[in-house]
Amino acid sequence: MNNFNIIKRSGRKFLTLSACVLALSSCQLDYENKSAINPDNVWQNETMIQAYLTDIYSGMVPGWSSTSDTDTDLTTDSNDSMSEWLRGVNISASSRGIDFNYTIIDKINYLLEQLETVPESVMALKDKDAVAVQAKFWRAYRYWSYVKDLGGVPLILKSQDVNDLPSLMVKRSSTSECMAQIVKDLDEAIQGLPDRWSGTDYGRIDKCAAMAFKGRVQMWYASKLFNRSNDKGRWETAYTTNKEALELAEKSGYKLMDKFGDIWLTKGKSNTEALIYRNYKYPDSYYDMNQYLPEDITHGWACRQVPQTPQLLAFPLKDGSSMAIYENEEYKSQKLDVNRLSTDAAYNAEILDKLVNGMDSRFYDSYSVPGCDFPSLEIPAGQYFWTSYVKTETFYKAMSNIQLERNAGTTHYGSFFPLKAITPGLNNADSYKGENNAIALRLGEVYLNLAECAAEAGHINEALGYVAAIRKRAGIDKGAGAIGYGLDVYNTLEGVRRLLYNERAAELSQENLRYDDLRRWMNFDNINAQKHYNNLYVVFNGDEEDAKGFEWTRTLKDADTQKFFHIDFVPNVKQVEVSTFNISTKHWFGAIGDKTMGANFDNDMSQQNNEWGGSFDPLK
Repeated sequence: MNNFNIIKRSGRKFLTLSACVLALSSCQLDYENKSAINPDNVWQNETMIQAYLTDIYSGMVPGWSSTSDTDTDLTTDSNDSMSEWLRGVNISASSRGIDFNYTIIDKINYLLEQLETVPESVMALKDKDAVAVQAKFWRAYRYWSYVKDLGGVPLILKSQDVNDLPSLMVKRSSTSECMAQIVKDLDEAIQGLPDRWSGTDYGRIDKCAAMAFKGRVQMWYASKLFNRSNDKGRWETAYTTNKEALELAEKSGYKLMDKFGDIWLTKGKSNTEALIYRNYKYPDSYYDMNQYLPEDITHGWACRQVPQTPQLLAFPLKDGSSMAIYENEEYKSQKLDVNRLSTDAAYNAEILDKLVNGMDSRFYDSYSVPGCDFPSLEIPAGQYFWTSYVKTETFYKAMSNIQLERNAGTTHYGSFFPLKAITPGLNNADSYKGENNAIALRLGEVYLNLAECAAEAGHINEALGYVAAIRKRAGIDKGAGAIGYGLDVYNTLEGVRRLLYNERAAELSQENLRYDDLRRWMNFDNINAQKHYNNLYVVFNGDEEDAKGFEWTRTLKDADTQKFFHIDFVPNVKQVEVSTFNISTKHWFGAIGDKTMGANFDNDMSQQNNEWGGSFDPLK
């Protein structure tokens, strides 16, 4: 794929058309690569217009986030410390500021204007309209990325002239005005997009994806963060959109993948669940997996999202019951008793077996278990990967250090490791060739979004039915009850809220949605109550010398092998008392960054959010 640098003669724009990095196989450009091209030529060539649109896709579709969920209590990275935000110290507009970057919006506005000048001899009207509605989707997507974090922002819907400085100083529009424009762009995209793309256009935003994203946006706007009075009308609107999105998607051929773990490995049309995604394929597009892998089998800054106790126990057991630490007897849970782990050997053995053999299938597709298969060629043939620990005088030593004789380092703060981003069959040297799909929106999320909206709109049983579909795919036993899958006990609004708190953490782990969920629910209390990152370590019963003689061909799934191990609850994996959760419950929206406040708003505090010393109300 050629790269193009396009410089508008006025100096207003510098645009780069990058390689086709998405699942857009139509991006096959037969065009001479020149260091500078007259921008007018772009609008006289349909291939170049499509390439301009592909550049917008390239800049917008998210990839893998190596620190997904580390700003919550679900996962932690390999740092010894905890961020100041999580500890609630040095909180200021400067430290939490978000600066504007309207580059993509400017590109989109420019594209929309130029399309109006393109004659049908260059591009048929239907093809121009198709480009325009895709661009409007991405404009809505980009504006929403700001609005969800800041509230209203400057609405700029026409390209700007950088030589006219006063025209660049645009004040913030209200949140409601921004929402209206976002929905307008999405509605126009939905109206003009095909239900599904086919042929070489497969992978572009289609009507199903646009409607599902609109459903997500409206669910946010109905959530507590934006809807402090809990206006049921907003929930009804979000419920209707999400229901229509699911019905259209299923009518158009989308469906839940049969096997959860295949969602990130299946490419092209065979992936029936991915709606918005980045399709990696080495050597054209790839990512480095070292930040997802245990240190012993990779390089650099290894594994930065180790699941902690709340994440592990967010998954239900095979019978649909829960060990989640936020559950209680009202929901007939088997809430984990961390104190009993250290006093009752039989209970400890029961919990170990449940973690290894008794969780729903999503658990094992999402996270590796010590002493089981791990998809890396670094593990010697015939052996299992033992990410368990040996207790030492000071703390814990990774048993994998002993197994592989690499002494890569100390503890990784847990025995379980993320799998969704791990491409099977690679060794250390090739671990930078990650190819798994990075999915920004999929049908599984639509089910859960609809379940939440249905419950808030008063349709409790319907809501539970959508979660039942998710759990059925996970292989959970249907069991007794009108709905089954362990769901009947959640048959109230508060019950569904409690259910979704954990179900979303399980289904959507590693997909960079957890912090946003907690924000829109305005619920950091559960995190702060945890006090520290805490975890369940699988620990060898002997010492380090005993571990050297362990048979690495054993699997922890086997009952006899489990007798060599136990579970330790480690209440503070960082071992530093200052690493204590104290997330602010006074700052639910971000601040406008200092650079933007100075350059764009001339330090006018009426433009700063009221949670940060200004007078702008993001709720209006």
